[in-house]
Amino acid sequence: MPDDKKPLITPWRVILAIIFAAGLYATYLRFAVGWSAATNMSDAQPWGIWVGLATLCGVGLSAGGFATAAAVYLLGMERYRPICRTAIIIAFLGYGSVCVGYAYELGLPWRFWHPVVYWNRHSVLFEVCWCIIMYTTVLAIEFSPALVEKLPWKSLREWYLHWHHRIVIAFVLAGVLLSSLHQSFLGGLFIITKGKEYPLWYSTHLTTLFYLSAIPAGLAMIVIALYLSVRSLNVKIDPEILRELSAVLVPLLAIFAIFRGVDLAHEGGLGYLFRWRSETGYFWLEMALFVFIPIVLLNLERIRNSPVALYWTSAIVVMGFIANRINVSITGLERATHAGYTPKWSELAITVMLMTCAVLAFRYAVLYLDILPRSLAEKRAKWLANAGVVANA
Repeated sequence: MPDDKKPLITPWRVILAIIFAAGLYATYLRFAVGWSAATNMSDAQPWGIWVGLATLCGVGLSAGGFATAAAVYLLGMERYRPICRTAIIIAFLGYGSVCVGYAYELGLPWRFWHPVVYWNRHSVLFEVCWCIIMYTTVLAIEFSPALVEKLPWKSLREWYLHWHHRIVIAFVLAGVLLSSLHQSFLGGLFIITKGKEYPLWYSTHLTTLFYLSAIPAGLAMIVIALYLSVRSLNVKIDPEILRELSAVLVPLLAIFAIFRGVDLAHEGGLGYLFRWRSETGYFWLEMALFVFIPIVLLNLERIRNSPVALYWTSAIVVMGFIANRINVSITGLERATHAGYTPKWSELAITVMLMTCAVLAFRYAVLYLDILPRSLAEKRAKWLANAGVVANA
């Protein structure tokens, strides 16, 4: 019988070890040594990469969860039910990483419970905090059947799944409302920066812009996850689903681009489009990645018919979305604050570690839970293993 055991040390495991070693050491610096040892943030730039990348992008890239759940449970689009759990777990892991990230972002993390007890109804951040808490709870409930199905107690499984089926519509409605609210109000956090935010990114309609950009970014994230699952995790889905999801991106990105152009004209930002400044370059890079390149590519037949091309196009959309959030939260404020902020290595190490944890959690969920349909070969191998059948070489 050939030795099918994988080597203990592989390049990917070495990379993972480096990521976690750096992240854990950066965590030690953050909590044991002090804030200044772990970050380059300052009073002039109090929100750095942890907010701009981890929070704003973590929440935004999770928007596919409520969009897919609404399509399946509220609009009756049963065709997308096979990928609904994938969208929900992506959202749950995104919000989970944001919740963990708050421990690093808060100056006094042991006071994380204060918004629950001390209510400030005039604070947009209070609303965002409560919506994230409640929507994370909703996502946990929506995803819970995947875990309950693995319990060995049949009566408990049947009782829970019966009641979950009866109440899931209410939780999906609540999830759509809560996610829509804080996707918008994350942009509202920057409305108070008038006079400080660079005109290419400041708008009194930032709430709408954040919402319109989050939905296509969330759907692009689902395309990426589905493609990687099919390629590496032995799952089987209809390739047309990738094509259909990608097709939705075009009108969504076009709507965002039109609204962005009209808003720039309304807010007086058109005059800054061609000024010889670094902000101009960052703006056009963002628009190229998030709007122009994806729309052009997705209108090409050979791109739409190639799963790998759809994967890379969706990756471009995600990169453009990340550029937008970093521009709003960091780049757009640097000229007014004169902060000259550059993330410290430890900030990046912690961010990468949290993202890696989410990716690993998704991988093991797909492998060990019924998240996506398995291929026939995988199902047969699993059945043989459960039956105690050992095939001879």
